[in-house]
Amino acid sequence: MSNPPSHTGQSSQHPPVNVNISLAGEGIAPSYESGHSTGLAYGLWCAGLLGACGIHRFYLGKVGTGILYLLTFGLLGIGQLYDLFAMKKLVRRADIREGHVPHPRQVALAQAKSNPQLSSGPPPTLRQALLRVAAKHGGEITVTQAVMATDRSFEEVEKTLSEMVDKGYVDVDNAPGSGVIVYRFPDLAGRRDDL
Repeated sequence: MSNPPSHTGQSSQHPPVNVNISLAGEGIAPSYESGHSTGLAYGLWCAGLLGACGIHRFYLGKVGTGILYLLTFGLLGIGQLYDLFAMKKLVRRADIREGHVPHPRQVALAQAKSNPQLSSGPPPTLRQALLRVAAKHGGEITVTQAVMATDRSFEEVEKTLSEMVDKGYVDVDNAPGSGVIVYRFPDLAGRRDDL
């Protein structure tokens, strides 16, 4: 029975990875078709009890260590015993190596792309946060509004706003009636964003 032709350009020797990565970001475990059976690997490991140590390693694509195990009786039984407890990890690595399962880094990158909140980018600077607050308030803010929105200290906010005034990014004025100092961002005047 022949395999159907592949439309993705991948060879029929290594089937494409069958993983729905978009669901992995939503807490649903990705599904995959394993290229290797853990049960069969354990069965081949049992051949070591009859003197054919390392046959399971041939099955998992580790020919070099398979030959080494055959010639040294499973590294005098120590390697064979280790493989008994590490078999699931060996099968998983073989599946990753042969492309049956995506590498964990590929899954993490896909999750970060599908959910940008998971990606760890640098937090916005205080200046950027002040711009966002000003955009929400029609291009003008008070120090108190900025402190409440950014969770920074009065001194830190006032110092940053003063630096922005010195560089010409912000104008200073008093609010009519109350006399409260208002910092106006001319580029954002009259604009109200609901960010």
